Order: sequence, then structure tokens, then C-alpha cells
Amino acid sequence: MKVRPGLPILSILATGLSGISCAEIASPSRNEVYEWRLITGNPAGTVDTLSFHWPRSRLPVRVYTEDSLSLPAYVERGLQSWEAAFLYGEFTAEVVADSNLADIVVRVGLPSKAGFSVGIKAAAPECEGETELDLPEGSSEIQPPIRVYVNPRFDPSAPEVGECLALTVTHELGHAIGIFAHSPDPNDIMYSDPVVSELSVSDRATAELAYHVAPTLTIAPR
Repeated sequence: MKVRPGLPILSILATGLSGISCAEIASPSRNEVYEWRLITGNPAGTVDTLSFHWPRSRLPVRVYTEDSLSLPAYVERGLQSWEAAFLYGEFTAEVVADSNLADIVVRVGLPSKAGFSVGIKAAAPECEGETELDLPEGSSEIQPPIRVYVNPRFDPSAPEVGECLALTVTHELGHAIGIFAHSPDPNDIMYSDPVVSELSVSDRATAELAYHVAPTLTIAPR
């Protein structure tokens, strides 16, 4: 995994939650969450914390899917799962037919290694997946589109390969919406080598919290 130097460090979260009125949006519970940010060293010998979420100004996020290996159905299910994880519509998406208009592009194959990648899934025997983000050196602004790749290792018509592709698409979409790190729990869809097909309580809580914390990365405007 390659990351670029010179990115800002995310400040430490303040502990505790203040009371809210019925007119305010509640912050999500911080129970059962895992680390979603990518924490990495840099050439200066300090630590960078990379985090991202789609701003409301970019919603709905536009997603293009290659029409192959049932990817459109897998992507639709994955997007619905992540949208349902949010209490207040913090993330919404729509499928588009033109890849040139897309914020996220999902394809069959292997990544180009043009940017830095998160979510490599090389351990599963049936398939693998990776999410690639173009972040120019010295910049904190991601250049869209974010690219998701899934790749079967055996006959795509085999039931176990289809099941692997379905859960891997959901997993990689989790990276594309901003969960850069992997969960340490195999019961979560964001585990490094996922085996579950549905989002867990921890997946949902982590996504909610990620969208209520200021990110260190932005994305170029449309």
C-alpha cells in the first residue's frame, strides 16, 4: 500500500457526548466501532492519519458499474446496505450509465496502481478486490473517480465465486465511502478477508461515526 507524504494529521477525538435537543442531529454511538482511518508514517518521521467521507455537496455519489459477472446487482445491493447504515442520509448514491460522469467506478480486473490502494483482498481463494484512490503527491485532495476492482480467481459461474464477488463488492464499496482501515473482527464485512455477507452492528456504527468526524482528505469538485 502506497501513501503520499505531507498530509494533515487528524486531531484526537474529544471524549464524551453532550446532550441534544430534538431539533439537533444526534452523533452516533461510539460503542462497537473500529478504527476506520489509515494511519501511516511519513518521511518526516511523524504520523499522518488519512480519512475521508463524501460531503453532502457531492450527494448522491454517482456510481458506474461494468456490466459483467452480475456486478450491477452486487453493486446495487452493496450500495443499499451502506445507505441503510446511516441514520440521517449522510451517504446516498445513484447508478449512472456513463463512466465519465461517475464518482466511483466498479470494474472486473486488477488495479492500475496509479494511486494508493486500500482493501486488497488477496487471501480469499475464490476472488480478490481492491479500491484505488488517486491522491497526487503532496496533495490532500482525491482526484475522482475512486476505482473499485474485483477479480475472480476461478470459474465465475461457480456458486462460491459469485458469493465471494458479492461480499467483496460490498467490502470494497465500504472503502470507497471512507472506511480505509480493516476491522479486526471476522464478523464484520470490513474484516480484511471478509466471510460475512451483511453489515454488522460495528460496520454500521463505524460508518456513522466516520461521517461525523472531520476528514483529513477532500475530493475534487465536479
